[in-house]
Amino acid sequence: MPNIQPATTSEPEVRLDTFQGTDELNIAEFPLSILGERPEGVKTLEFCDMVFDSGAGKEVTRKLTITGSDLYGLPGQADEDVLMVMMYLTNVAKFESRTVTFSRHQLLKLLKWSDKGQNYERLEESLRRWLGVTLYYENAWWDKKAKAWVDRDFHILSNMMIYDRKRRGDQSELPLSSFTWNEVIFDSFLARNTKALDLDAYFSLSLAPAKRMYRFLDKRFGAKRGTTWRFDLREFACEHVGFSRNYDSAQLKRKMQPSLLELEEQGFLEPLPDEKRYPKGARRGQWSIVVSQAVKRIEEQSQPVLALPPAPSPLEVKLIACGVTAVVAAELVGQHPAEQIETKMDVLSWLIERKDKKVTRSPAGYLVKSIKDDYALPAGYVPKAEREKRQQVAEDRKRQQQEAEQVRRRQEKDERAAQRAERTHIDRYLGTLSTVERKALEERAITAAEPDEQERAKPGLFAEIMRRLLVDRQVLKECPLAASQKETERPPSSGSVIS
Repeated sequence: MPNIQPATTSEPEVRLDTFQGTDELNIAEFPLSILGERPEGVKTLEFCDMVFDSGAGKEVTRKLTITGSDLYGLPGQADEDVLMVMMYLTNVAKFESRTVTFSRHQLLKLLKWSDKGQNYERLEESLRRWLGVTLYYENAWWDKKAKAWVDRDFHILSNMMIYDRKRRGDQSELPLSSFTWNEVIFDSFLARNTKALDLDAYFSLSLAPAKRMYRFLDKRFGAKRGTTWRFDLREFACEHVGFSRNYDSAQLKRKMQPSLLELEEQGFLEPLPDEKRYPKGARRGQWSIVVSQAVKRIEEQSQPVLALPPAPSPLEVKLIACGVTAVVAAELVGQHPAEQIETKMDVLSWLIERKDKKVTRSPAGYLVKSIKDDYALPAGYVPKAEREKRQQVAEDRKRQQQEAEQVRRRQEKDERAAQRAERTHIDRYLGTLSTVERKALEERAITAAEPDEQERAKPGLFAEIMRRLLVDRQVLKECPLAASQKETERPPSSGSVIS
């Protein structure tokens, strides 16, 4: 089994003798992805076969349609590898929840992908692709509880959440990423419609068709262990492995041969000469394919399988995310109070935020020693709850200031609009008056003014401005601006000027 410790640890790798996974039986029956490169514009796959339904007492046609999202398209073989690892992690977590937590680094180690930025992006894209894929099972989803073939349409995942530690040297505590299974597939997990899958053997295969054959045949051998299976060649190659239906029988044999040889070399299939591998069918042009599980493989399966270690507790997972090895994390959780461990992890996060020299060299080492020796809290340390409270207060204050600024700007905008409406209304009204009427209006305005205003309206430096202000006020007094006009009036292209 690959080492699944975080990249920050320098401890020796912890290995198991087997990399024991699980496979959902419906998913193992048909391919969920394309072989080779994704064809331009192709966003739908269909697979179909016929099986004998003992409950119905007749043959039934099963069909699976797979559609990809516009953005991420259809899955490929690398995406099926990711799916196998996702089911493995769910199995390790004992199927306790639809939501499974993980670190991206752990997934890369399980997939045997190098720890490079492009593979992190490749992994995230694969998870998003599974989130966008829709499966349409027509009489092809086996409901173990109902013991019947049913129609089911669903996505593989219902949601996912990725935390990205962009600063590779920053070991501050981050929540783990997670994905959540669709309830249809998770209900099938809980109904134990699953089988064990040797992921060491699966990932040792280099050819995508070989991996497909391995999963499909491993399911069939599990149901009928040690016996020989005979399939229609085209149905096996096109509907269960995923080769193009455009190939003729000779092409299908050539396309499958490298994968069959790889499965023989891996000790999964018994080697057979072509005349026994591909017997002729009853009809002209019809061919079959015969496969038998290797005797060595049957003997290995009779041996007891090494049990997987128990899944780490939530507190151990947090320690592992900080760079502590799984073994040391389990030891710390078993020997120290949870509250003490939580506090020391928070102190580490606080010190890292301040780039304290005590933790820059080995954050994980500092954390382990601080827990074991129960370090005193550093001067100036503020607990996480108080930091979050202060941050919330600061954010609330900033939001209130922003809201107050928005209100002020709206008020200023409304005031400018009202002033423009009044100006338009006054100019229009004055434009309807004759020279004599405007002169009379001006006299009424000055008469109604306060004494000091009348004084400023007399000939002088600012008289013209004062007389205009008085005339405007008089217009609004004699012909008020209606509320509806205030909203609809717009400033004219040029304003009238009182002479």
